[in-house]
Amino acid sequence: MLMTILKALATAGFIVFLSEVARRSTWLAAVMVALPLATMLTVGFIASDATQGPEKANAFANSTFMLVWPGLVFFITLPLAQRAGLGFWPAFAVAVIGTFAATWAFTLLLRRFGVAF
Repeated sequence: MLMTILKALATAGFIVFLSEVARRSTWLAAVMVALPLATMLTVGFIASDATQGPEKANAFANSTFMLVWPGLVFFITLPLAQRAGLGFWPAFAVAVIGTFAATWAFTLLLRRFGVAF
């Protein structure tokens, strides 16, 4: 239980840190987010868990890599929706929904070709 609380605090701290960096430099925060730091932390947490180990960590890393591609829909849809006249929050909602839909569709496509997660 203590390890779960420490993981939650580390994750929350990471997000707060990134938001503070973004207040000062959006470019630096973007660089930090573009690096897969959250994924690296998660892979490390999974690998260090005695009940899961490196095999589970590798499987997570591979699945994350495969799902990066539909995640890019968010970064394409958000500015396009805003250019189409939507305000930020409606455009954000469209981008989030589009990203979930793309991830779902991509997952079905990969499974159809025999790629297991």
